[in-house]
Amino acid sequence: MKKSIVIGLVVLALVVLVSPGIVGKLAERSVDTQLEWAADENREFEITASRFDRRWFSSEGTHRIAFADTPAGAALRETLGFEDGDGEPAIIIETRLDHGIVPVSSVSGENASLMPGLGRATSHVSVEAADGTITPLPGVIQTSIGLTGAVTSHYALEPGGTGDVSWGAADVEVYGDARKGRVRFKGWLDSFAMSENEGGLSTGRLDLAADMQITPYGFSVGDVEMQLASITANNGGHPARYGPLTLTSHSSLADDRVDSDFELTFLMEEVPDIGTVAWAVRGEFADLDAGSLGRVREGMKRAGEAEAPADLLAEVEEDLKRLVAAGFTADFEQLDVTLPEGTVGTTLNVNIRESDPADFVWTSVLLALEAEADLNVPKSIFDRIAAQNPNAHGAVAMGFLQLDGDTYRMAAEYRQGLLTVNGNPVPIPVPSM
Repeated sequence: MKKSIVIGLVVLALVVLVSPGIVGKLAERSVDTQLEWAADENREFEITASRFDRRWFSSEGTHRIAFADTPAGAALRETLGFEDGDGEPAIIIETRLDHGIVPVSSVSGENASLMPGLGRATSHVSVEAADGTITPLPGVIQTSIGLTGAVTSHYALEPGGTGDVSWGAADVEVYGDARKGRVRFKGWLDSFAMSENEGGLSTGRLDLAADMQITPYGFSVGDVEMQLASITANNGGHPARYGPLTLTSHSSLADDRVDSDFELTFLMEEVPDIGTVAWAVRGEFADLDAGSLGRVREGMKRAGEAEAPADLLAEVEEDLKRLVAAGFTADFEQLDVTLPEGTVGTTLNVNIRESDPADFVWTSVLLALEAEADLNVPKSIFDRIAAQNPNAHGAVAMGFLQLDGDTYRMAAEYRQGLLTVNGNPVPIPVPSM
């Protein structure tokens, strides 16, 4: 009995005292793997470790996230308003990592735990402005690294502000497993506001959740949900309000085919000369060839980093041909635009049959394509359009739009080169192939 107790104490000592140094190296590798994965998925940014001091029970490191020296990084800089010579703005993350199967060095810290893992980390975030000024951000990121290398991070923020920027409370939790290629995200931000001179930008509550899994084809599938209450922009005394905005999306991989469905709603208030405008889109894609889709995605990334955007089609054309030749369906159950006078409603279904990629040419799509579309336009909206563009009456004269009560309607169907609109055939010349 006493011998068993002694052996148990020795094992415990090894776990507590010896494991931190060994596991610390594993934890460091896990962090590096996660960073490399993040950098590969976001080519607009460059993530570098400017310092990493590994000790037996704990380590400390500093990582810097800046715009990458790529066309994609330059494009993002320009979009955010940075110009050449503005310096190098960056996000700086300073981290203390307590490692060991039982991280004894963290038991006295905030959110302390003795749950087994490779380690636990506490990170503080600062923003380095273009002029070199460094501003610490409030809040602390608490991270745990599991025994498999998976990382779970939690960030809670209290309401506050500094200078011309203010924010509401926020709470974010992220789970990432680079080994399995999985990311889960769930978080919310109550509000955010920024003012400058006579302009400014503010947002209402933002909720975002995602559960994504990387596929062998280089892209991720899974679930995404986002709700944004509002965005208010004031540019020189000309306010514009957008929202609410909602987005839900689900995608999945079965064998070598991808299915995806989505729904988007968006509201824009006080549009000049129109009023409030709302969009609602709901649809799905089915049977997309995963291999071709992955190659098209990579080709678009390469083309986006090229100096000549005109090379985009040349970069992806062959893979795009294979994607179309493999066949797919696209079904838009709802394509609605709502104006003060009513709603312009559209449905669209497209089916492209599978064909031999070796013989594929773009004109062959006309024979492989089957499509149906329905359009409904309230008479009041059509009258407004026609008043600004009298040529719109030609669509009525040719029978493309037919008045049914207070609504103009169009039912169109396309099969093997023949277009039928409201029951009337409209031949389309198909070039010889």
